[in-house]
Amino acid sequence: MRAGDPFLGQTLGDRYQIVRRIARGGMATVFEAVDVRLSRTVAVKVMHPGMDDPGDVAARFDTEARAAALLSHPHVVGVFDQGVEDGRPYIVMEYVRGITLRQLITLEAPFEPARALQLYEPVVAALAHAHDAGLIHRDVKPENVLISEGGQVKVADFGLARPVTAATVAEGGVVIGTVSYIAPELVSRGQASPRSDVYSLGILLYELLTGRKPFQRRTPIEIAYAHVHEDVPAPSASVGAGAPIPACLDDLVHTATARTPSGRPVDAGVLLRQVRGAREALALGVADTGPVRALMAVTSRRQADDAAAR
Repeated sequence: MRAGDPFLGQTLGDRYQIVRRIARGGMATVFEAVDVRLSRTVAVKVMHPGMDDPGDVAARFDTEARAAALLSHPHVVGVFDQGVEDGRPYIVMEYVRGITLRQLITLEAPFEPARALQLYEPVVAALAHAHDAGLIHRDVKPENVLISEGGQVKVADFGLARPVTAATVAEGGVVIGTVSYIAPELVSRGQASPRSDVYSLGILLYELLTGRKPFQRRTPIEIAYAHVHEDVPAPSASVGAGAPIPACLDDLVHTATARTPSGRPVDAGVLLRQVRGAREALALGVADTGPVRALMAVTSRRQADDAAAR
């Protein structure tokens, strides 16, 4: 047993035998384990000991398990079980053998437009499914996107997810989310919605296309300030971008990262239709933005009609 990893070699809940540590984050450690009942490999996320507010963290673990249990989608990491061992909550998840999108970006970005959309569309599809189920993720970032050895893309870590009807981040005055991908309204008002996830998805597309985040600042506070007061630049204007970036993808980033929530697609489902329109435009060799802008106008009218109907 290694110091710092007291669960190595143990069997949680008389079922999940811990094999090795995969990753360690701010709230929890993720282990590879074997489900001895079903003889399959799983991932187990175990809360760190000594948390300042263990009750709050345990509640988030419970929220993550319940949120993910509502979702059944090929691009969402499945959650199988949850429990408590020695006072520490854990979640049992699908094990994805591969790397994170963060690691892939570090190794290979910037990506050519077609490859960027190939990686991006499954992430948007996963969030569209969550939004359709009434959940927002609230922490969309490359670290929470897993890519299997076979190339399948899956979104993980719904620990910050909340029902849309309770979508605020006024939790002790702390802004939830990762600052490089955080929507302006989360910084200024602590208010989350599906459009907040859309903003984060827009930042993610920018990074796939350019290999960098749009706001390079010295401190997290300066980055948050930039999200509130500055527009995300067009990916095609990024110094050192790889292959030429077509205007339709500039349009996608521009629309998804509008500083005013009402300027963005209403949810990831609408963004997904726009992404597919852009992909079709690229496949047809369309260089201008006309077809994609027309699609955006149609989807905007549809979401306005849907809102009026409700």
